[in-house]
Amino acid sequence: MTLTTDFEITVVDYPAKHLAGFHTQTTIPAISYDCLPLWQKFYSETQKLPGWKRKKTYGLFVKTNQYVSLDFWTASEITAGISVPEGMDVFELLAGKFVRCLIPMASDILMAYHTVYSTWIQSQINYDIDMNSACFELYPPKWTPNDALDLYVPLKTKEPVTRLNTELLNAELNTGR
Repeated sequence: MTLTTDFEITVVDYPAKHLAGFHTQTTIPAISYDCLPLWQKFYSETQKLPGWKRKKTYGLFVKTNQYVSLDFWTASEITAGISVPEGMDVFELLAGKFVRCLIPMASDILMAYHTVYSTWIQSQINYDIDMNSACFELYPPKWTPNDALDLYVPLKTKEPVTRLNTELLNAELNTGR
């Protein structure tokens, strides 16, 4: 399923990944201040990861408090079970259905988020955004701000609205429950 916009948007199944990296607690207004130092730390320390040679990197956002705080991660894929250097943590990215948005370059990131979270999701009858799973940006090896990257937003299947569901909801509303 593809939506025609300025971005290439598709629904995909993404496999589980074992990641290692650094994370920090942040808020939406503070993201730009908190994330840059974490990326710098990540790139200076990732050479310590066994087998790391400029692999794809992940920028993950995990909601920790209802629309207030996020746990932001900079990470790279690792082999399950290996030990990671001191100061790094492991993150298990669960397999699932995601909307994938191809972003032409870094200057388009905010518009891509707006497109997926506002415009695209409103056009969907089968999917909602899964606010309890990690959203992530995936950067190819040797990425620069003029290169493309992918945004992955987790999805869940919408509950079908049936006549029985509607009748039960109306009955609850009428009885004041």
